[in-house]
Amino acid sequence: MEALAHTTRGDGIESVHYGSIVVTDNKGNVLYYVGDPEMFTFTRSSAKPIQAVPVYESGAVDHFGFTVSGQAILCGSHNGSERHVAQAKENLDKIGLDESYLKCGIHPPSEYRIRNILPRREETFSPLQHNCSGKHSGQLALALQMNCDPARYLEFDYDVQQRVFETVCQIYEMKPGDVKIGTDGCSLPNFGMPLRNMAIAFANIITGKTSIAGHEKVFERIVTAIQTDPFMVSGDGRFDLALMQALPNEIICKVGGEAVECVGIAEKGWGLAAKVSDGNVRGLYPAVVEALRQLEILPEDRLSFVEDFVMPKLRNYRDIHYGDVVPCFKLKKA
Repeated sequence: MEALAHTTRGDGIESVHYGSIVVTDNKGNVLYYVGDPEMFTFTRSSAKPIQAVPVYESGAVDHFGFTVSGQAILCGSHNGSERHVAQAKENLDKIGLDESYLKCGIHPPSEYRIRNILPRREETFSPLQHNCSGKHSGQLALALQMNCDPARYLEFDYDVQQRVFETVCQIYEMKPGDVKIGTDGCSLPNFGMPLRNMAIAFANIITGKTSIAGHEKVFERIVTAIQTDPFMVSGDGRFDLALMQALPNEIICKVGGEAVECVGIAEKGWGLAAKVSDGNVRGLYPAVVEALRQLEILPEDRLSFVEDFVMPKLRNYRDIHYGDVVPCFKLKKA
């Protein structure tokens, strides 16, 4: 690992965020890196576009008539806004199930944190507001399409998640025995592997590279859905939406818990994966922006879209600006 970003207070450096970034092509070659390209970590929600592949491949997307926005939310960690909730519900309505089937859990909408809203004491929330409800609607659709019990859709040893795992191994180019299995925050299985393989997966998706017949079209449809409605993948005030607005139809990107970010870069056919080792996204987003700047993917005239993430200002409770989060690395060419 190497230092990716530090925080300042006045003229001094107060904290340092260490981690790794790796850029690969779709042949598995490491092109650029900082830190350790083989750093082991979990994909967390960055895997959502890959977890959506079997939903398409099985025929569920077309059988249930998911709209483009309904497809985008399959790949999303959304804010739980009214539009997000309505879309997740629409997906469930199309498959004939209600929110009681969602096993993602319940939390206040992410939009509350973005807007600094405190929940009222009497307020209650729904699984539809969970940031992963869109992904879970897709996994339920997959269960029904496979004639499986939807009540068991998140069990790793059951047919539904075994099919997802097979797809994960294919796209990340991992042997099943080399993938560590954990439980994600939304209770679905999650996947531990080297950072390099996470970059490879996004290079594969963005270029349509696959050895499985029919996956090329699936990859294209996933990329199209994400790029058509990136709001469904993220939400207002969020990095993924801002970055895709800065580079429309040029990339896809997906954040994951504990400070993981993956980006597929269409023109270059590259995948980028980043991980901040302490799990703090405060250091992640400025590092990803800086990496894309160094790679000449993100031009200066597009930085206004991500201005809140370039060098975020740190403020105290009186709104006094006391420091910044500053990227502090140079990508190495492999």
